[in-house]
Amino acid sequence: METAPYHYTSSDLNLTDYHIRKLVQAFYGVGARFGYLFLGSEHVFTIGKSEKEEHFLSQIQENLSTLEESTKTYHPLRIANWTESGEELQAVLVRIPHKEIFLFSVSIQKMGEEFPKSRWNLLAQAATTYLSIGISNRAKTLLSFRSFTEVFRRKVCEALSGFDSGVLALFYLQDLSPFFRPLGIVKSQEILREVASTLQSAIKPGELFFQLNVRSFYLFSPGDTVSKVNERMEGLYFPSKHMILDYKLKLYQVPKGEAEDPNLFSDLFMENL
Repeated sequence: METAPYHYTSSDLNLTDYHIRKLVQAFYGVGARFGYLFLGSEHVFTIGKSEKEEHFLSQIQENLSTLEESTKTYHPLRIANWTESGEELQAVLVRIPHKEIFLFSVSIQKMGEEFPKSRWNLLAQAATTYLSIGISNRAKTLLSFRSFTEVFRRKVCEALSGFDSGVLALFYLQDLSPFFRPLGIVKSQEILREVASTLQSAIKPGELFFQLNVRSFYLFSPGDTVSKVNERMEGLYFPSKHMILDYKLKLYQVPKGEAEDPNLFSDLFMENL
């Protein structure tokens, strides 16, 4: 049975051997001797082991803001050179598209190697697909929990301009992980798209919609009341051609003062992870 090489996976992720092999293959597709994935400042995945890894990763952390400003999605950027075991290597960073955070990969390749954009696209797709599918119940997707709550909190504060409070609706979907393997990746992703599409169709102008992971979806309605949102959402169902989906709905009245306090706002989400 094929096994993956040395790898490190963040404890917040629960990748199967299958997912790890797919990520490794995607890195190998761009000639990576070693490879790294970052969610913002968080180093979440590694393949291979370099003698200079610790120093290299610390350099990335120290220069994160500069790297974010100087990179474009799908445009490989050589950020370092070094020699290891007598071989000249280059470190190439590729930014992966994401609306909220700086998501990127770093591949350590043979000096001078170049690959077509399609190879980098495959690596980006593998990162977004397998990191999302491989999460555990309390894990993160592409947004770390800390990044998610702060991004959402700022948007909630903006939405509350002119209002004293709003309603936060949590849709907590049944655990779909037992179905991912028999259904396959394509159908599993199709189910998740159906869920997101159903929720988005219920959103009114001015409301916010966020997905924390494959089970948790959040909607924020500024200036609304729990009773009105409950009346609108209680009949909502998720029509999937693959299965009947069950979910729990929780509603919270969120005063502006609570939204403006990062700790209080974060506690509200911690209760529902």
